[in-house]
Order: sequence, then structure tokens, then C-alpha cells
Amino acid sequence: MDYFEALKTSREQSSTPAVHSPLPLPAMHNVEETINYIKHTCSDLYFTSDSDEPVQIYQLSNPGLQALEASISKLSLPSAHDFAVFVAGDAENMEDFVAEKKPVAGFFERLCNQQVTEQQKQLAESLKRAFDVLTEEPGTDSACYRVGVLPNIEVYVVMLIDGQVVGIKTVSVET
Repeated sequence: MDYFEALKTSREQSSTPAVHSPLPLPAMHNVEETINYIKHTCSDLYFTSDSDEPVQIYQLSNPGLQALEASISKLSLPSAHDFAVFVAGDAENMEDFVAEKKPVAGFFERLCNQQVTEQQKQLAESLKRAFDVLTEEPGTDSACYRVGVLPNIEVYVVMLIDGQVVGIKTVSVET
């Protein structure tokens, strides 16, 4: 069943309109389901700044997890500085370098409001809802990291689920 068939079927089964992805929300603490959900949900999303950049899946690799293990073992995501060092290396010493950690709500508000089609708006809302639901239990965390050198700032919106960091990544061009 492709996306449009799944969308049509789900609309036929529900009498009330709902914001949804073609997939049901992933089960709590199931990293594989979460990754699959994010891949399908963000496949047609773009983040608009001074350019339109795709929203992509992001997952820390095992070596990456080991590098950030101290923070993750505390059941919280690392500081902006630690995350920036991990993803940008020595770039933090450059002029105009940005390393920020913010709540995910601001990112999702902007992402949801800037989508063009109704389908994109529903997908963005689904992704926001998944982050909200999956990070409401103890032992989970979420954050929006902005890392890079102006004008190209990489934006990582990630969650800590079952000791793994997964989420989305895009670029914000800020001139």
C-alpha cells in the first residue's frame, strides 16, 4: 500500500479529520519503529529560511553515542557545546560560530507554519506529535540544536529514546 492509499484508507476509517502520518505512531522505546516513522513522515518536508532545505532523518551512530555517553547515561541529551563539538569538531573556534540548545516546540511551530500543501502541513504536525508523545515519559529527552557557522546553521531536532539519539536534521540559511 503506498502513501496515498494509506491516507485514503485512514480517512475512510475515521469520521473526524486527524493529523497523521501514513504510519501509526511508533511504540514507546522502539527505536526501529521511530526511525521508520520519521523517514516516512519527513520525506516531503522542507525547512524554509533564506532557502528551502529538506528535512532528513538523523541518527547518531554507535561511535557517536559512545562519544556522548556521559550525558546520555544521565538520561538527558548533551549540552549545546558538547553536541557542537561532536558534529562540528574544531569549527567552534571560528568566527560567527553558533551552538545553541533550545526546546523543540519553537522549531516545530515554525516547521508546521511554513509548509505549503495540506499534506505537508499534516506530515509536519504528525512529526511534532510523535516527538511530543515519545518524549513525555521519564528516561526520554528532546532538544533542538543549532550548530554551525553563519550563514549556514545545521539544525538537529533530536530525542533520546532507549539510550539512542534519533530525530531530524535540516539547514537554516541565515543571511
